[in-house]
Amino acid sequence: MAIRVICGSCGSKIDAKDELRGQTRRCPKCRQPILIEPATQPQAPKPQPIEAAQAVSASNSAPSASDAAPPATEGLKMRRLRPDDLYFVVGSDKLVAYWKSGEGWMLNVGNGFSQVKRSPGLIPDLGEFILAEGRVAQTDNGRRLKAMRFWSLTGRGVLLALGRAETEILEKAQFPTVPSGAQKRFILDQIRKLYFRDFTDDALEVVEFLTSFDSHSQSIGTFDD
Repeated sequence: MAIRVICGSCGSKIDAKDELRGQTRRCPKCRQPILIEPATQPQAPKPQPIEAAQAVSASNSAPSASDAAPPATEGLKMRRLRPDDLYFVVGSDKLVAYWKSGEGWMLNVGNGFSQVKRSPGLIPDLGEFILAEGRVAQTDNGRRLKAMRFWSLTGRGVLLALGRAETEILEKAQFPTVPSGAQKRFILDQIRKLYFRDFTDDALEVVEFLTSFDSHSQSIGTFDD
């Protein structure tokens, strides 16, 4: 007998075998862990006394702090460039730039990468871009890639921020986005060029994501902001 479960991350409805009840498996769409148990039906609200119902109605009609101003976007958490982490700017057809601690943003100039400040005229002016952030952690085996997440960069001249303060591009990356398959390959290729192969040995989940056809996830792994 199949068990209908609902992924808490992407909302996908999945039929799992009964013998998997109580076990944790990954969602085939978003790859997030799911506990295999029957999806519960929402319970009807219990009737409230008239006085309680009136109190709730009055509370709902009163403006709250959350109603007064929209919540800050998740992207606003990323306010600085962490020296040990990875940052890539990617277009639809190539990796545009990456950040190198101590040297700043390195721009793709066609035959390699050069500091943005040396070639500001080569910064792309048009296009759709993403900012990829990779979290690196110290392990018993050394520094290892642990997670990645992605932000959209939109608007004419958005990448000109690369030629100004190093962190200014973070102000442009306020909304999570989903990378394309090509963009993920550009990122993985550059990671392997910059770091030794062991760098991704403890990041099998991240590597699997960067080499998969998953087109739903905006992040992979865990960030400890």
